[in-house]
Amino acid sequence: MNSKAVRPAAPGVAASSRANHLAVALIATTALVAPALAHASSSDDTSTPQAATTPPPADSGLAEIIVTAQKRSENMQTVPVAITAISANDALRQGMTGTDSLTAAVPGLVMTNPANVGNPYLRGVGSALFDPSSEQSVALYIDGVYISAPESNIFSFNNIKSIEILKGPQGTLFGRNATGGVIQITTRDPSFAPHADVSLGYGNYDDFVGSAYLTGGLSDNLAMDFSGRYENQADGYGRDLTTGAKTFQEAIGNYALRSKILFKPTTTTTITLAGDYSHSVETNAYQKPQGTVSPLDGSTYPGPFNTYDDLNDRNTVNTGGGSLKIEQDVGDIKLTDILAYRKTKVHYDLDDDVSSVPAADIILNPTTHNWSEEIQLAGPNRGWLKWIVGGYYYNAYGGYDSVVIDGSEQVSDNQKVVSYAGFGQVTGTVLPKTDVTLGIRYTTEDQTFTLIYPVALTLKQSANKVTYRAAVDYHFSSDVSGYVSFNTGFKSGGYNLLAPGNNFQPETLTAYEVGLKSEMFDRHLRVNLAGYYYDDKNVQVLNSYLGGTVTSNAAAATYKGVEADFQLVPVEHLSVSGGLSIQTGKFTRFPDGVVLTSSGVLQPPTDLSGNKTPITPPVTGDLSVSYKARTALGTIEPSVTLVYNDGFFWQADNRLTQPAYTLLNASVGFTTADQRYDVRVWGKNLTNATYYVARLGTQGTGDVQEQAAPRTFGVTVSVHY
Repeated sequence: MNSKAVRPAAPGVAASSRANHLAVALIATTALVAPALAHASSSDDTSTPQAATTPPPADSGLAEIIVTAQKRSENMQTVPVAITAISANDALRQGMTGTDSLTAAVPGLVMTNPANVGNPYLRGVGSALFDPSSEQSVALYIDGVYISAPESNIFSFNNIKSIEILKGPQGTLFGRNATGGVIQITTRDPSFAPHADVSLGYGNYDDFVGSAYLTGGLSDNLAMDFSGRYENQADGYGRDLTTGAKTFQEAIGNYALRSKILFKPTTTTTITLAGDYSHSVETNAYQKPQGTVSPLDGSTYPGPFNTYDDLNDRNTVNTGGGSLKIEQDVGDIKLTDILAYRKTKVHYDLDDDVSSVPAADIILNPTTHNWSEEIQLAGPNRGWLKWIVGGYYYNAYGGYDSVVIDGSEQVSDNQKVVSYAGFGQVTGTVLPKTDVTLGIRYTTEDQTFTLIYPVALTLKQSANKVTYRAAVDYHFSSDVSGYVSFNTGFKSGGYNLLAPGNNFQPETLTAYEVGLKSEMFDRHLRVNLAGYYYDDKNVQVLNSYLGGTVTSNAAAATYKGVEADFQLVPVEHLSVSGGLSIQTGKFTRFPDGVVLTSSGVLQPPTDLSGNKTPITPPVTGDLSVSYKARTALGTIEPSVTLVYNDGFFWQADNRLTQPAYTLLNASVGFTTADQRYDVRVWGKNLTNATYYVARLGTQGTGDVQEQAAPRTFGVTVSVHY
């Protein structure tokens, strides 16, 4: 490694350190206080908080689902947006334990995970960007706070209440690069009634998981909670055949902490202070695909989950932050202010050449931190006119503290972003049974790229964009409504930090959609349909080379598809749900595309117009069945979920493929009659299907891949106080 003087900390580090200390202090304080809350009383409320649903009808039909897709509480069936809503219980039954498993309930959603970076693709729209300054096309929010760092998008669920997946560009109310959609995760709020949940789980590969949730009131208007999760997978799915080390340990001493303080000083004021911190380590590794040969050491496919790396891949992610949410009712008008800070630090040990020789052994130290603030002013959630206006501020830093290749430092650089946006949306009943929604957002953004090492360089670029929305929905009856909508989305450009000085332009997407939402048979069957057409300009495309990645722009692409999802309660205690997505995406103009051979030889620039867009499976679907059998001792609930993916191309040159695959998840749960104890035996990918979370063609070293988890199974025991 080349020696050089210690550089001063980047601007904003001092402020970020103070905010990080506040978040940690909040968690520590709550951890000390919360155990006392659980023992303060045991008679008020022992129920576990559920998703945002109203009780089902007396004949056990479908429950009403309340969502906040338009930043106000509404029945999902009346919102002119394609939405998949998942409760905490839904996630448990269908084997969804983290963001990477959301595909079990969302047709058209694919989560890739190269080098522990979460890349969601929804209806074919997504980003495979790797740099810490990169942001995703499908934006992730937790409790209304934007999670920007791509390394923070893959995590296990801890204390969730509900999840909403909004499909299509959300360029008005959710303007931060939401060209593909939004994933909204809501965690449980503190309860004034003392409550505690504790669970322990054990699975194959010597995987241990423990979690706890504690909540209660400190006074008549002050409540607090604390949640914690710990996981350790002692055995790996495979081995490094060069060094003998374990590979594909998905969690090595991982832990996550989250706490909230809820303060209600008056009946019209609610203040929520939240903090969280998590530490995760995994050893997922790249390998040569079947039928390929390394141009460096002649190695080939080493078997499932094995590798020939000379440097053991290991990724460590430390991330956390805090937020302050103030909600104030002023008559019928509601004012909401969300101030938040996030920070993520990562350390990668990555054998980028995927061979037994040190051709590209990379050590990366990326850092991301940002401040954001959103202010909303919303009118009454009733009557013929509903409106909301607001502003959004975003200030972010993402960079590499160092990039070391084969022991020599190559690059240290960063990108800073300052963005302001103003937005407004109004929905009015213009005719009987007919509502019209109009929305607009203006975004201005300045980006500054700074190269610190090996030479000093500063570059700047700016963007100003207006995005808008128009929708008409007609209510045929109280149970059936249809809508047509027109939406635009905007995704920022940026700089390639691993190829200093190389920038890419903003991406814009225009969407046309028609949908039908219905409930039938006295709310025992819910069927929602949607059809869409997307026109995508300046599509951001990732290309890999020895030692890094470069993002460039394809000229244009189109996407089109149809979707259907349903929920059915044919008889009492039996639930059936599922969905189907049929889609296609292609580049309409893509001159000078990058094409590599399987051994990593760069070909002359090629016109890729007409090629399929990456990560766009023609057919995806899911089916889930569960049944509750009540006995004198308690409730037995078996559940089975089937997930199908028709396969797709991984990159724009349409050479590396993901073959079709089917996943089978199942569980059997038993809950005692007093709901105090429950035991769940579970299994995921029970057919041991082979599929991948990443496949890349890399210049100089050839094709590489990273396999998804094999068959896993285990048991979880929970106690509720």
